[in-house]
Amino acid sequence: MSQRTLYFEPLLWKKPQQTGITVAILVATTLAWFVLYAWVGWTLWAGGFGRFSTLQLAGFAASIVLGVFLVIAWRGAWPAIQRRRRRWDALSLEQMMEMDPGDFEAYVAQRVFNHRGYTVNNTRNTKDGGVDILITDRFGQTAVVQCKRYRGTVGESTVRDLYGTMIHFEATYAYLVTTGAISEEARRWVMGKPIELIDGRELVEITKSDGIL
Repeated sequence: MSQRTLYFEPLLWKKPQQTGITVAILVATTLAWFVLYAWVGWTLWAGGFGRFSTLQLAGFAASIVLGVFLVIAWRGAWPAIQRRRRRWDALSLEQMMEMDPGDFEAYVAQRVFNHRGYTVNNTRNTKDGGVDILITDRFGQTAVVQCKRYRGTVGESTVRDLYGTMIHFEATYAYLVTTGAISEEARRWVMGKPIELIDGRELVEITKSDGIL
């Protein structure tokens, strides 16, 4: 790599508000569905249920189709809405160690990367091939993130595996984030490679900074 494109820096751009836009569209569409449904019901009640005009039948069919679409859309958007609502305060190492692995990944995703403007995809609970978080920078380039909630030391074999994962996913960069220490062998091995190693001490400082180091 001739240039490092993913770097911890002051927030220079805003994360695309995709979830917010999605919710706004869903809310507006839901309101439209209520209006359509109310109109169909009122016209049927006023005109009698024994007679249906072509417009009433079309409105009735549209309300059913739109209702099914909204149920599916809300079910798909709800997990992202829940993740977006959850906000973490900066934690100490001991507090991080008390988390379950999934919450630790979510904490790193928000406090380390989301706060710096990266688009974040937490891959928890999936067969992710060694990737805990996928991030995208403002130029559309991706990085893989591996989170290790350890008390001990992360060694060279771990960063070797991470490097292979980065290549497999054709990512630009890779991050190893751990609550533990990182061995000197591991640090020497990543020299000159597009990998960032963040140990427990650095993690605490980074998560306290809210995007400004």
